Amino acid sequence: MSQERLNARLRAIKWWGVAIFAATAVVWAAVGAWRPLTGGLLLGELGGAYVVVSLISQGHRDDDMQGIALFTSGMVGLFTRILALVAVMVIAEHWRHCFNPYTALIGYLLGFVLVFVGLYGLARNRHTDS
Repeated sequence: MSQERLNARLRAIKWWGVAIFAATAVVWAAVGAWRPLTGGLLLGELGGAYVVVSLISQGHRDDDMQGIALFTSGMVGLFTRILALVAVMVIAEHWRHCFNPYTALIGYLLGFVLVFVGLYGLARNRHTDS
């Protein structure tokens, strides 16, 4: 797998995330009746942005990390992603008049969807030497 191709795919994932966030913000600003729904989606997308950053930007692509250090890094990432989900859901539940908790959860999960869809084609068409 080419490093250039991987970096291009990661940039595309980030730009798609920005585009989805911007479109949601435009709908939030334009349609007042949908404010709690789109507010929850925006809140969740902020948490989903952390998912994208934690899965992509903090990855170990070029280093030789392995063993216990790699396991620890993965567990810390998993723990912080769970904390981000808890924070999104607590905020959405506490201020229900501004944020819909269900759309906040959907917005959070969009981060995982973007990473999965963005890297699926790259992983499926991967050329191996074995």
